[in-house]
Amino acid sequence: MDEETPLHSSDLEVNGEVFNIRVFCSTTGHFFAKTCLGEGDFIITDGPSIPEALKKHEDLLPLAIGTRELTQSYLGYPRKPKGRRL
Repeated sequence: MDEETPLHSSDLEVNGEVFNIRVFCSTTGHFFAKTCLGEGDFIITDGPSIPEALKKHEDLLPLAIGTRELTQSYLGYPRKPKGRRL
């Protein structure tokens, strides 16, 4: 399976912002979910099946987003406008 062709794609809204989640299967048969949080910034989680990789990703994505927002605020970076991230 081509790692660039998602087996599943869905959106998750977190704090008024919509994030796209794509689930892939690696060449070794492992499933992983991937979301772009910003330029060159991705969160990737894995699981033994598509539903399990997706569930883990949906559970961890809000934490990853919140952590990045706190870090950016602490470092004095301007807030990114809310919207849709693909």
